[in-house]
Amino acid sequence: MPDADSTSSDVAPHVEVVASPVPVAGEGLALPAAASAPATPAPVPPRRAYAALAALAVAMFLYVSNEIAPLGLNAVIAADLSVSEARVGLLISVGAVVVILASVPLALAAGRLPYRWTLVGAGTLFTAAMAVSAASGTFGELVLGRVLGATAHAMFWAVVTPAAAGMFPVAVRGRMVAKVMIGSSVAGVAGLPGTTWLAQVAGWRTPYTVMACLAVAVTVSIALLLPTFRGSEGSSARGELPSWPAFARVLAIAALTVGSLAVLWTYITPYLLEVPGFSAGVIPLLMLGGGALGVAAMATVGRFLDRYPVRSLLVGLAMLTAVYLGLGVGGGLQAVAVAMVLLQGFCWSVIVAAMMNWAMRHAPGRTDVAVAAYNSAYNVGNAAGPLLGATLLGSMSAAVLPWAAALLVAGAIVVVASSRPWNLLARMRAARAPSPLRVR
Repeated sequence: MPDADSTSSDVAPHVEVVASPVPVAGEGLALPAAASAPATPAPVPPRRAYAALAALAVAMFLYVSNEIAPLGLNAVIAADLSVSEARVGLLISVGAVVVILASVPLALAAGRLPYRWTLVGAGTLFTAAMAVSAASGTFGELVLGRVLGATAHAMFWAVVTPAAAGMFPVAVRGRMVAKVMIGSSVAGVAGLPGTTWLAQVAGWRTPYTVMACLAVAVTVSIALLLPTFRGSEGSSARGELPSWPAFARVLAIAALTVGSLAVLWTYITPYLLEVPGFSAGVIPLLMLGGGALGVAAMATVGRFLDRYPVRSLLVGLAMLTAVYLGLGVGGGLQAVAVAMVLLQGFCWSVIVAAMMNWAMRHAPGRTDVAVAAYNSAYNVGNAAGPLLGATLLGSMSAAVLPWAAALLVAGAIVVVASSRPWNLLARMRAARAPSPLRVR
């Protein structure tokens, strides 16, 4: 990550911390005195805020584990239900389409509800979805479970990051976003390998049963720990630097980047079996290694997101491009394939945290509605990628998937580079210089 450079407009200004009584959780920090537009909820004890943050991170682990489960369960489900692997891969597209259509309407409908109860409702629906999936005897029933889970997913993702960030000062928004999103990275470490392993030893329905049980415990924890505040309250109620053009760029970048990953990673199991020739038992270990690096990346990237919001994304996209090119050129070599899978785990965590942080910074209205729109754009890529991947897999071979992914992520890099968003950030910071932060 580049060093701080006072001449670079991507570098956030230094914020002096002085004393004041404004009540916001986070080791005594408080919101800028001038930031009085959103209503401020009641004071949140730091211990409760961090406990709630942990509960949200665990919930994110479950939602993402379910989202990516078909990547590891693809072959097992296909064999058991007598359908093709490409058809099972389209479960991701089905879920993504539901999220695209439902995210913004659900965010608007839930706008008057406290985040706490929106998340409890999402958790209840998610539990039911896992139960339906676990009891599925046909592919159609599994699709129904996927639709219910995707609806819960849309509700959850619309409010989880605003709820997490809203308990803490806006100056550390990037760090709080990264902390709660550690749950998504742990899904790569434990969720994907765990569901894959459980399916291999106890059948593919077992992972869904386990997730249903865990969802009950997590939903109860959120109900008990999360403070009660709405989308119009808290430090994350509005974007720090609202801008429709900048927000639109984030949506385009998200669709292209996620589409690039979905083209290849939806079919990563057949790719690793066919191109480098790994045995089926090795694949969970590769996913475990990539996920571990993803957790490490998410644990460290937060400190850069608040100061380098754009460069963080560019670094992640550059690394992802290297992954695709490496697999395209040398994917037939097992050593190269191992290195690229591990690098993907690291850089993807950087990318998703940076994109979410950028979307929240430039939210042109309510942050929860903006995050819902971002989630829809994210899932445009999540829906289109598997469709393109299935077409290429059916008409050519798995070896072409990295090249298609590389073309899409190159488009995302062009959007970032050609728009020169760091100049916009500099102009907006100059016009909206914040008051000093204060400490009680």
